[in-house]
Amino acid sequence: MTTLMRPAFDAAIALTRLDERIARSPVGQGWIERSHFTDACASLWIDGELVHLEDLVLHDDIRDIRTPTHELTIARDVLRTRRRVAAQSPEWALSADGIRSLRKTSEIGSGGGDEATTAGVIRPAVATDPEGEGEDIDDIENLPGVD
Repeated sequence: MTTLMRPAFDAAIALTRLDERIARSPVGQGWIERSHFTDACASLWIDGELVHLEDLVLHDDIRDIRTPTHELTIARDVLRTRRRVAAQSPEWALSADGIRSLRKTSEIGSGGGDEATTAGVIRPAVATDPEGEGEDIDDIENLPGVD
């Protein structure tokens, strides 16, 4: 354990110095924003999904050059969540309100009498065959639950 203490202590000092340099730098806000993008891509890489940084930047600015993939949409949600956490006070993310907000259960747990839940917006799934091809639908207006 004592052999790990020194490297951990040195890493903590280096991170503290980095934080201070970023806070004082004229390009610090850009560096932080860039780190949000790279962390959003990295969080999907951990799950085995590849999201290109350039595609995420374009998708975030609504300037997609191709149809967004499911993974790209998830990466943008991660990016937005990181921005929400960064915009709050440091203790907000681990507070009860922060956790409730990040888990998106504030409407359910508030007991405000509002019956707006996700059950009202769930669409029926389109049947797919084992080959991964979707069913051809000529008349989508006649599907139950589609408004």
